[in-house]
Amino acid sequence: MSSRRRPIHRSTPVSRALTGVLVSVLAVAAIALAVFALTPRTPPETRPLRTTAPSPAPSASPSTSPSPTASASSAPAASPGAEERFLAVGEQAMWRASAGDCGTLPPLLERSTDGGRTWSDVTPRYLGIGEILHVEAFVGTEARIVARMGATCETQGLRTFTQGRFWEQDAATLAAATYVDPAAPAVVVTGSGRVEAPCPSPWGAQGDADALTLVCEGVAQQWDGGAWQAVAERAVAVVATADGARAARTDPSCAGLLVGDTCLADAPAGPAALASTPGAVWLWAGDTVRAVP
Repeated sequence: MSSRRRPIHRSTPVSRALTGVLVSVLAVAAIALAVFALTPRTPPETRPLRTTAPSPAPSASPSTSPSPTASASSAPAASPGAEERFLAVGEQAMWRASAGDCGTLPPLLERSTDGGRTWSDVTPRYLGIGEILHVEAFVGTEARIVARMGATCETQGLRTFTQGRFWEQDAATLAAATYVDPAAPAVVVTGSGRVEAPCPSPWGAQGDADALTLVCEGVAQQWDGGAWQAVAERAVAVVATADGARAARTDPSCAGLLVGDTCLADAPAGPAALASTPGAVWLWAGDTVRAVP
């Protein structure tokens, strides 16, 4: 019986060369991995996130001529509105009133018989008075007024023959009085007709068409029958006299009010009223009524 011999695989020179190359490559790779593992690693540089700041908005170049600042002495007086004042001086009594605003702020009417030292409230509230537009002294101890009355604020003339205790409606008073028309505030009603004011909201209208005075936007004005003439700036009140119109006004030279050329340093520069009599001009400013030389 014959025995079989197993084949013997013999390596060729080429296969031995390839094997050597592969072993070398693996050895190099193993060395590289070992070096990489042993080498300390430096973390990558962290750079902050870059943001772009918005450019500042261009600003206007500074003005070479700054705007003027209004001062109390240079600014025109504002319309007193509901705080408008009226003053009337009769032979035996003086009358003063704060206008009020019909339906909003009640008016106040007062009477004095001691030259303005003390005053009595004679406002006809029982008649539903809402606003006073005109005050006038007459026949010694009595007075007449124009007022807005009742729920509809109807303009009426009223007069008293009881020193202000009772009042009655009077058409003649309404026809002869001078007042700013509440339905058309740029118009002054007078006994001689209607006159257009030189501004939208005048106040302190007094006199008649031949000697009408008022204040418009802080300027005292006088009507000469055909045109308005400026009397004084920074005015709070004005009245016609036998020697021409006189105004109460503010001025840098006076701490209070100037009436003509007379400085009343203790007279506040708020709402005021003037009245003229044959012998004097009277001013109501603050709480005081006084004769002005």
